[in-house]
Amino acid sequence: MIHRDEPAGTFLLTGDGFGYALAVEPDGSPRHLHWGAPLDPADPPRLLADADAARIGSNTWSRPRAHTEELVTAGGARFDECALALADAPLDPRFVESEVDGDRLALRLADGPLVVTLRYEVRGPALVRGLELHNTGDEPVTLTRASSATWSVPWQVGYHATTLGGGYAAETTVRRVPLGPGKLVCESRRGIPGHAFQPWLAVDDDAGEDHGELWSVAVAHGGSWRIVAELSGDGHLHLTAGAGDAVLRLSPGARLRLPDTIGVYSPTGRAGLTHRWHDYEREHVLRRPDEVRPVLYNSWEATFFAVGHDDQVALARRAHDLGVELFVVDDGWFTGRDDDRGGLGDWRADPAKLPGGVAALADEVHALGMRFGLWVEPESVNPGTDLYRDHPDWVYRWPGREPTAVRHSYGLDFADPDVREWAFGWLDALVRDGHVDYLKWDLNRSLTDAPGYASRCHEAGFRAVVDRLRAAHPDLWLETCASGGGRADLATLSRFETAWPSDNTDAFERLAIQDGYAFVHSPLTMSCWVTDSPGYLTRRTVPLAFRFHAAMTGTLGIGGRLADWPEADLTAARTFVALYKQIRATVQLGRRWRLRADPDRTAVCHVGQDGGQVVVLVFARTVRQSHLAPPIRLRGLDPDARYRDTTTDVTYTGTFLTHHGLRPVLAGDYASSLVVLTRE
Repeated sequence: MIHRDEPAGTFLLTGDGFGYALAVEPDGSPRHLHWGAPLDPADPPRLLADADAARIGSNTWSRPRAHTEELVTAGGARFDECALALADAPLDPRFVESEVDGDRLALRLADGPLVVTLRYEVRGPALVRGLELHNTGDEPVTLTRASSATWSVPWQVGYHATTLGGGYAAETTVRRVPLGPGKLVCESRRGIPGHAFQPWLAVDDDAGEDHGELWSVAVAHGGSWRIVAELSGDGHLHLTAGAGDAVLRLSPGARLRLPDTIGVYSPTGRAGLTHRWHDYEREHVLRRPDEVRPVLYNSWEATFFAVGHDDQVALARRAHDLGVELFVVDDGWFTGRDDDRGGLGDWRADPAKLPGGVAALADEVHALGMRFGLWVEPESVNPGTDLYRDHPDWVYRWPGREPTAVRHSYGLDFADPDVREWAFGWLDALVRDGHVDYLKWDLNRSLTDAPGYASRCHEAGFRAVVDRLRAAHPDLWLETCASGGGRADLATLSRFETAWPSDNTDAFERLAIQDGYAFVHSPLTMSCWVTDSPGYLTRRTVPLAFRFHAAMTGTLGIGGRLADWPEADLTAARTFVALYKQIRATVQLGRRWRLRADPDRTAVCHVGQDGGQVVVLVFARTVRQSHLAPPIRLRGLDPDARYRDTTTDVTYTGTFLTHHGLRPVLAGDYASSLVVLTRE
């Protein structure tokens, strides 16, 4: 809902549990007033008057509106981190007109020929902010900074930033650090969101799991991005968010719409923040948000590049026997692909590996009652392929220099319409003629040998190909992967059913990766595999039950060498898969609660959408005899309800489980427990 007070020049945007207020000053400059708890429509004019009073007698060394501008630009006596900057002139856009359309607000500003439109949209628990630039003049306009929004955080006694960072095979680690005067910069300059940080940041004073306020911002962009948290010496904080820095040239008449940024506020601690992000994704971002994801088998860690028709059929039969519903053949199925040095770009089934082609293998998988999926990497090409010999001009390169190889491949320029047409053509034929139900779209390289603005153009081309493919095949499912979790942003997730959070499938290390991923993203999109022990990356030996329990906190998949599994493990796997199918609606669609535990244990609780089923998973790296583990207190339960443990048949009150808790039995190293409760 949007309330406009024309005499005061204020706007109040109200969503599910938040309010956001701004004003247009008499001189036409947009002014930030509030972001946080919902307000009464009478409050914004009072906030404006209070801010004016606060300026009287303020430090003359500061700008009168320091830290309160709705969009910080470069020019004049502005010294804050800016969102927009011109190459050769100051920028000070002033109000021209506003437009309110339901839950959407547009503020049009102008400075000379450059029109800047601030866009706002209330979407449930989130406020989406974007920005559009229009050069109405006769000369080009060059920008050296083009971020999408300035987000001002209310004054706090202290500030802490929470990020989801790490690296390859160690993505989305939750880190909370204090902020002092200066800047915290989180970004990717790789042309994709990357592994170092999720394009997301949260700020709080003293919030915990159940208490305190948090303000968080994400960039919905599958390319380079940048979020800067700047804390001034006088205690004011603002976030600048958008695509990564680049020199952009707007030709006369040109328009440029910048990526959306999304702000989510929580008054109920980190748990409330997680739930609001999950609600936003499911209600406004994800495809098939109410449809549970199938149990998947992926062949990568079983066969790597040694793909063969008969071996894959044998794997498919074993996977089907375990209860798998979707069988995916990973890398190595196409011509020239015996290792990572060849094949990318020549997307034809290798006749030596798949003599009947993809369709023959797909048909055998379908005959078993499973869907069929395939791995692809459309944005890369190996130098020894027919594609590169025929079209060396399709790859990114600087004039007069050889292109940079990453994992023995070059990057294809998806801003080129010929490249996009080629990519759609073979993907469309592969899905149609190969009887493919599911594609795992990978990218194992960063964008190199291109100016900064190329990231935006490449990302737009990537989206165009995906959108066209989805339109041609509406029943096709897609999984996003970029050497693991390198491209799991909101813009990409709006086009893909699932995401691969990390190449690291070690169940113990996956707990932290998955906890960080699910801090913001819905478990509905979080693909988690049970693989062999010891794992091929960490060589850690982990029991089968722990591996299954860790994978059952998201979308369950299996990726082991099933022919080598002993019969006891296969029997146990069938039981785990059958149990997962009974609880997956709760895990994937319900509320996820992080549970407080002692340092030796981690625990998570999923409560079904109707509250009728509760799934509790507890993990311990080791169990020490000298330490009496306290009960695990559950969250999200009805205190007046009664809950029955489906294994022991013991019934508990919601009050008991919330305030005393469960004491699951754990023993040995890498111990785990899964408890299913039903509401009576």
